Amino acid sequence: MKKPISISFMILSAWLLFSAYPTLASAEADITIDAEAGFENKVKYNRGVPLQITASNNGTAFSGDLVIDYSESYNIGAGLTVPLDLAAGETKTFSLSLPGMMDNSYSGGVTNQTIYVYEGGWEKGDAIDFQGSKSLRPNYFMPEIPFVATLTENADRLRGIGEYLPVNGADAQVFHFNSDGENTLPSDPLAWDTLDYLIIDEFPYSDLSAETQQAVMVWLEQGGEILVGADSNLTAAAGNLTELLPMQLNSSEEATVSGFENPIPVYQAEVDEDARVLLEDDGQILAVKKDVGAGAIIQTAFSLGDEPVVSQDGYEGVLVNLVDAGQNSTAIQQDQSIKERMSYEIGMVNELFESFAVSKTAMFLIILLYIIIVVPVLYIFLIKKDKREYAWLAIPVIAVLASIGIFAAGAKDRIANPQIQQTGFFEVDGDGGLNGYYMSTLLSNRSGDYRFTAPANTTMTATTGDQFSSANTHQNAILENGAADSTLTVRDMRYWSVASVLGESYISGSGQFDIQLAMENGNLTGTIKNSFPFSVKDAAVWTGTRLISLGDFNPDEEKQIAETVQSELLQPISPIAQYQMPQNISGSGEELIEARKQSALAMSYEHFGKDASTPYLIAYADTAIAPVSLEDQEANISAVHLLAQSFEPKMNFDGEVAISSDNFRIDVQPQNTMGHVEKYPDNPHFYGLEPGEYRVLYKLPDALAEQDAEWSRFETQSSATDVEFSILRTDTGEYESLAAGANDLSENSGDYISADGNIEIRIIKNELTGYSEITVPKIELEGVIGQ
Repeated sequence: MKKPISISFMILSAWLLFSAYPTLASAEADITIDAEAGFENKVKYNRGVPLQITASNNGTAFSGDLVIDYSESYNIGAGLTVPLDLAAGETKTFSLSLPGMMDNSYSGGVTNQTIYVYEGGWEKGDAIDFQGSKSLRPNYFMPEIPFVATLTENADRLRGIGEYLPVNGADAQVFHFNSDGENTLPSDPLAWDTLDYLIIDEFPYSDLSAETQQAVMVWLEQGGEILVGADSNLTAAAGNLTELLPMQLNSSEEATVSGFENPIPVYQAEVDEDARVLLEDDGQILAVKKDVGAGAIIQTAFSLGDEPVVSQDGYEGVLVNLVDAGQNSTAIQQDQSIKERMSYEIGMVNELFESFAVSKTAMFLIILLYIIIVVPVLYIFLIKKDKREYAWLAIPVIAVLASIGIFAAGAKDRIANPQIQQTGFFEVDGDGGLNGYYMSTLLSNRSGDYRFTAPANTTMTATTGDQFSSANTHQNAILENGAADSTLTVRDMRYWSVASVLGESYISGSGQFDIQLAMENGNLTGTIKNSFPFSVKDAAVWTGTRLISLGDFNPDEEKQIAETVQSELLQPISPIAQYQMPQNISGSGEELIEARKQSALAMSYEHFGKDASTPYLIAYADTAIAPVSLEDQEANISAVHLLAQSFEPKMNFDGEVAISSDNFRIDVQPQNTMGHVEKYPDNPHFYGLEPGEYRVLYKLPDALAEQDAEWSRFETQSSATDVEFSILRTDTGEYESLAAGANDLSENSGDYISADGNIEIRIIKNELTGYSEITVPKIELEGVIGQ
């Protein structure tokens, strides 16, 4: 009896031991995560996102990884990871950044988990349970709402700025950073990407850490704008911005300034030769602007936050003119981000490889040879040798050899190295930098993980490969951000499978085109020099929807240009009809390259056209300029990058000139919160509008606006019947009604054009008509230009 009791006791003890093990193991790690996205939990769609993560450990020592899933769109995303090492009782705070977020946290009424903790690391470790935040839940804002950061010792000085900068009826979001730590200043350029403007006013900017100042500098070069108020100690306080300030301040004195009710303190200033004056009153320089990379610094000769300035009625108008909030609410309003559209518009051709196309001739010859050998040759040979019994061995051997031949013919370009096709579009800025987007598509030559690396000024994210797959994006790709570079690991690829990585990049000091062109009597003449260190192909002048071909350029090659344009003006760029992939692509190298060029051109207007008021010079480079590379493995790379540089030819106006709406830059903006604009790229005059009030701004080309013109003919033409049109008279500030059809305004033509070459038409759309599509009024001008 004792033996069965002993065995039963041992079995019961073992069961209790093993059943208790999971409880003991899970008790070792007691992690709590607190996470917040954005500034004050506010983020913008399609922009970089700063993160604040606090991790606490109330258990024993822990070592592993923290992983945050993110989705920039329905089919773009990855998992951001950071090492998580916590001693017993330790708490750590992390400042991280995501390339973007979308609001896809709900699925069937259930909040999806997007934060994970892996014990032992994400590569081989196990996900464990933890307390606190399981997902990010920020407040989302549309891209056109300005996000403004202020740096000032006293935040109350600039508290009301958000009310002065409304867009579509919504106030700007203002975030105040100061020495007391009201908000944490990020040291990652990607975190600054969520901001549109940085306002610095009487703040010791030079006291910020070198990492933070460098992050601001990178953000500025990539398109940020900084507004700097006057300060007697500005040179010493401006830190790494000192050399970039567009003017030097001297003594200060009270001055009467147009727009302000009372005199204000204004500094005497010396303007940098590369800056342009924004505000000037009776010879007194008030504000100037200087381009820095793709961004700009705006500097004022007066304080932005002093009480004598901010309390006056004219302050709001001056600030709005300086910040120009409307430029961020671009004429292109798309529900999808550029990267989302790239994922399928460029992706549909970038994910086709020449090696996919197997030679039909080779296949036919191998099969024909097999048939000939197996049937007549083998039969005759074996009969002659009287060895027909060998057929059972010979036929399978020949079949295997034929299969190997077919495999070799189809796989000869896929076995040795992975292949990468890199397609992108970049704009050349005034400092010779390139700012734009890229897509790198990998064709694997083995199964497993593939790691891409890129410098800090280049973002990376992955396509998920599965539309609407928003959960567990870290199972598809893992992003690791470092101080100098980042790594994106595309996970668990199969043999000969395809995966795409895409992002935004700023490449400094790359080069530019030296463009010296002039327009006269419908002829475009002058010189163009390729100052890039590589060749470019298929160069062309992009004017309106037309491309004027100029051929190829070698490095440092200069060409004489003489082209007949049949127009007195080169038009600002307009969308070229959206690219449609040919239905019967053969897979040849030339055809695929041409398809990739066309897809890049069709997408590029989304990036270039938002502020375009001039023509562009474009060309294609077959150099892999996007600094994204495959780690620890050599790849065969095919690159197609569209390079574009805006220019304004010298205009030799003398005598009569006639222009139409095609020569204007047209910008349509809602004037209330209910308004919505849908633009159709194929027709620059066609818009879809919800009921509400809208402003249509027609801007003359700068070269023409600067001329002394006498306009003898001014006509408008409109066809919409469910809206009311009126035009602003600059002499009275009142709107004058426009009838449907043709309107001849020639008698007072000069009263409708502002000093800076703008014509403004107001549209009022009745609520009863609902959403509809209209053509905005077309304008025709004729006049005489005097030199």
